[in-house]
Amino acid sequence: MTKRIVVILILVCFVFCLFGCNSVTSDKKADTLTIEQTESDYIFRTDWMTFYFSKQDFNESDIAAIAAEAVSVMLDIRTYLKANYTLEEARESVCYFDSSYRNESGGKRSQCYWNERKMYCVSLGDFVHEYVHMVSENNVDLVYSPSKLFSEGLAEYVSLNFYDCIASQEYMFFKEEAFSEDTNATEHQAICELLSNNELEYNQKNYYRGFVAILYNDYDISKIDKNTDIYRYIVGYIFVDYCVAQLGGIDKFMSVYCDSVTITDVYEKSVDALIAEACIYNNSLFTREI
Repeated sequence: MTKRIVVILILVCFVFCLFGCNSVTSDKKADTLTIEQTESDYIFRTDWMTFYFSKQDFNESDIAAIAAEAVSVMLDIRTYLKANYTLEEARESVCYFDSSYRNESGGKRSQCYWNERKMYCVSLGDFVHEYVHMVSENNVDLVYSPSKLFSEGLAEYVSLNFYDCIASQEYMFFKEEAFSEDTNATEHQAICELLSNNELEYNQKNYYRGFVAILYNDYDISKIDKNTDIYRYIVGYIFVDYCVAQLGGIDKFMSVYCDSVTITDVYEKSVDALIAEACIYNNSLFTREI
């Protein structure tokens, strides 16, 4: 009789513990999926970033899934860059997804204020580019911020290679953006013909390559205004792509990114010499007349 009572008590304790543990786990899981709200935004908090989703752009039913993908995208980027960027550097980081955002100049353009730990994305597709800024500029090993050629070139390089070469999975919400074309109709036509004549796929990477190939043959790239988007983003992409793909990989480039004064020690060439070399290599990709 005593043995039977003991067995029953053990079973009762086991069942109680089982349901008790499941209850705690369920509560913790529910807490991590809690969506807060303001009048204008849905708010989702994660360890690495707090996300604000504009109610004008997003449905509440999608928020948890989008945030989960964003966490994975961030991990993919940090893994690829191998930057010394920890939860301490990420503390209080915020990203606003809002198509109505306008920058200081009134432009509809995504922005990363890395020193303030704030990102503004007018679309999900801009997230990769802006997060590269957040990670690379808050990298503990950074001696000082490099020029825009480095920072915008790196962000373009990662965003243009992310979905093909860097992403750990196929994302449902985060997709590559439709690429931008030259607003000058004559230049656009010349780039299109160049890509077609060389049987190159019509995508943003090749469009940049075609643009720079034509630019290099018609102008002195060393005299281009370094404050223009052409220099920062497009020439920057060609520069970073060359350094990473032809001169030793992303780890080597990131060491120079963190301390660009060492570029002649690492690559044995100045920045200007590397840009010229990158443009010459870029031209070699076009076997037919430019």
